[in-house]
Amino acid sequence: MKHLMLFTLVSLIVFLACNKNESNSDPVPQESVLEYYPLTVGNYWIYEISNCDSTWTACNPTSIDSNYVSKDTIINGMKYFKIEGGNFISNEPLFLRDSLDYIVDNHGNIKFSNKDFNTKFNEEYVVVDNNDTIYHWYSKMDEVPLIVHVPSGEYTCLDNKLSFFRIQENFETEFNGHYALSKNVGLIYQNVMFASSTGGMKRELLRYFIQPPIMP
Repeated sequence: MKHLMLFTLVSLIVFLACNKNESNSDPVPQESVLEYYPLTVGNYWIYEISNCDSTWTACNPTSIDSNYVSKDTIINGMKYFKIEGGNFISNEPLFLRDSLDYIVDNHGNIKFSNKDFNTKFNEEYVVVDNNDTIYHWYSKMDEVPLIVHVPSGEYTCLDNKLSFFRIQENFETEFNGHYALSKNVGLIYQNVMFASSTGGMKRELLRYFIQPPIMP
């Protein structure tokens, strides 16, 4: 009987010790999408803007542009961060927020995700009056990291890659645009295409400033 009681006591001690170790183990921190697009007031990014031909091998720098997080604001009850400065598509400011690990704008467009590599974002068909489709595009996060070389250095990025198709090629040739972000930095490289020529414009990171992380 004594041996049985001793065995039971030892088993109980081991069980409690194991439970204590398990409860004290630190959970693996989940990577936030805000690590790729740090939306802290005061952060800024400086870019070189270039025009490129249809082959994207001849690109001529044309200007320097900047983006900066100027403030946060409430839109339709949601907190957004205002990104000011040109983006070579429009001079209108961007309003961005983290929505369950998606960077979204105030129009509901998904700009970036660090976890969803399956969903097609912002898919669109351009149809003319005779109901013929002339252009089709969508963007989708590429699970394969993109290595980007820009004036500020080399970065490993996650890329929200645009797939663009035209009636001129019978929708069989895929042209690609890129919206590439690097962890702890932000937007590194972006390009847009002209539908008529498939040439376009690109912007590449020159320098940046990111606020130090706030320690708990």
